[in-house]
Amino acid sequence: MLKSHEILGTDKPILRERESHHFFLDEITHLNENPEHYEVAGYVQIKISKQIFYKPVYVKKG
Repeated sequence: MLKSHEILGTDKPILRERESHHFFLDEITHLNENPEHYEVAGYVQIKISKQIFYKPVYVKKG
């Protein structure tokens, strides 16, 4: 997970919720998919202990 200063200046959207076609990296590897076939689509905002973090979400290329 990333902090806001780590994604500052990105052209990828910040999402409040993950959509059905989005995957986290751990899900991709759990499905035995090749992560190289996916690209970052944006970042989902996650709150942990009143701190905000951002987790990248991926979509299949093409």
